Amino acid sequence: MPIHKLHTKSRYGCDGCRQRKVKCDEQGPPCSNCILRDDTCTYSRIPPARRLAIARHPTPPAAVDALELMHMFSTQTYRSLCINDSEIHTWQDLVPQLALRQPYLMHGILALASIHIATTVDAPHASRYIETGLQYHSQSLGPFRAAIDTISPDNCNAVFAQSVVIVAISIALPQATVRRGVAELKPGQSMIETIRTIFELLQGVKKILSAGHSWINLALFSNGEFWRKDGIGVVGGELDSATDTALNVLVALTEHQRASNPLCRVDDRIIPHLRHCFEKFTRSPDPAPVLAWLAAVDEAFVRGIQRRQPLLLLILMYWGVLLGELDGRRWWAHRSGRALVLELLYCLDDREDGDCKETEWEVCLSWVRHKVGL
Repeated sequence: MPIHKLHTKSRYGCDGCRQRKVKCDEQGPPCSNCILRDDTCTYSRIPPARRLAIARHPTPPAAVDALELMHMFSTQTYRSLCINDSEIHTWQDLVPQLALRQPYLMHGILALASIHIATTVDAPHASRYIETGLQYHSQSLGPFRAAIDTISPDNCNAVFAQSVVIVAISIALPQATVRRGVAELKPGQSMIETIRTIFELLQGVKKILSAGHSWINLALFSNGEFWRKDGIGVVGGELDSATDTALNVLVALTEHQRASNPLCRVDDRIIPHLRHCFEKFTRSPDPAPVLAWLAAVDEAFVRGIQRRQPLLLLILMYWGVLLGELDGRRWWAHRSGRALVLELLYCLDDREDGDCKETEWEVCLSWVRHKVGL
């Protein structure tokens, strides 16, 4: 199937988002992307009078009743963050109680609930909930970053919970806006940029676990065995033959690429760990093994993705297949895996690289396309 270029325009996006070719929420300065990256946020395409008005009088998310959002979170949204019934009490009761004392967590769960509602209503109403979700999300990021930098026994549980919430928001937003016709399709680079954002967030989760592991008493999936790169103590399920073969071919392709190109550097643990996450997912089909792999890759891998290195794009496509397995299981992952694969295929299709015609490449790409329904 031919891959078509995706087009969009962010007429009033900030300069940084326009330069990186990512969707700006246009809620700044600063916008949520710049807050997350700790970048200076400027709007050269917004008239100075309007820029001052936005800076001095940020619009509060008052279009949607906060009680409506809290009701949504405590009756429906919380379930999408649980990996099993043992976490119901944590997400339904304990996390909202923590949010009463930590505004960034309150803003986070209200943002997620608002986006959740947006995926269940028609476009005219969805835009209102998306806008509210973006505003709450933007308000949460600055205080959340400050809390990470000052993590302590008093705030560690709230910071930990908010880390998980923000990951779900980051995965949900791109497809939620398109799904309900709230926004145009994102540029080809946007989903990849989203993955980088999620990678950075997951590094934050690991930082929290490292700094405050002994303090955290919330029983969340991120605090368990799935964060172990070696998978010690975790028994995975048996893969289907097609997936097993596809992973074996990916290993063989990686070896051939290394042999023919000394500059091709792939961490030896990346593909075995990806296999292990596929195996864990067959036993426990929840977000933990999906996010665990992305949390385990290093900065060099992410930089390689940004440079559009074909082999790394292919490896990330395999993870996109795993992310796609959450479709239908978690509302916030709806079509995200497929969207990522589409953009990565476009990146490969846009390159004049003869290696992409090799048999092993075609075997890998054929499996990926089949798994995501292309």
